[in-house]
Amino acid sequence: IPPETEALVVHVTGEQFAWNVRYARPDSKFGKTDIKLLDVQTNPLGIDRSDPDAKDDVTTLNQLYLPVNRPIIVKLRSKDVIHSFGVPEFRVKQDAIPGLNIPLWWIPTVTTEEMRRKAGHAEDWTYEIACAQLCGIGHSTMRGFVMVETPEAFQAWIDAQAAAQAPSEEGDIWN
Repeated sequence: IPPETEALVVHVTGEQFAWNVRYARPDSKFGKTDIKLLDVQTNPLGIDRSDPDAKDDVTTLNQLYLPVNRPIIVKLRSKDVIHSFGVPEFRVKQDAIPGLNIPLWWIPTVTTEEMRRKAGHAEDWTYEIACAQLCGIGHSTMRGFVMVETPEAFQAWIDAQAAAQAPSEEGDIWN
């Protein structure tokens, strides 16, 4: 595994039936989480937004955005049952096991747009995260998507997400 200082580190947490994705920015420090703060609709990861390191964390649901040609370290977790994080085009597949934090790494070398052109894919095609473990009755709906962008496009995306998820002016209430 490459040093975390040279990679983009992303936390991916599987749950029936979704992939929760979390980015630390720009300090690369993930904020604390607390199981007491879990809320399926508003805080599925239990992020403690009172922690200064958590205030700039960015979260997405079923969407993993990555910069091309940079090592990626996914710290894979599960909230409930065994899931299997798999993206065939990256040749990565790893089980997510409750209670464990499993590192998985690769370097995406082809942007989503380049893959569309090279492979003759439709304009709306993206890399897909599939759960390859029969994780429950809704298993077939547990799909996520990966967009590989240029470093500049990735930075613009993460900056826009951070702005949209920033605390409101009234205090620590998130938009």
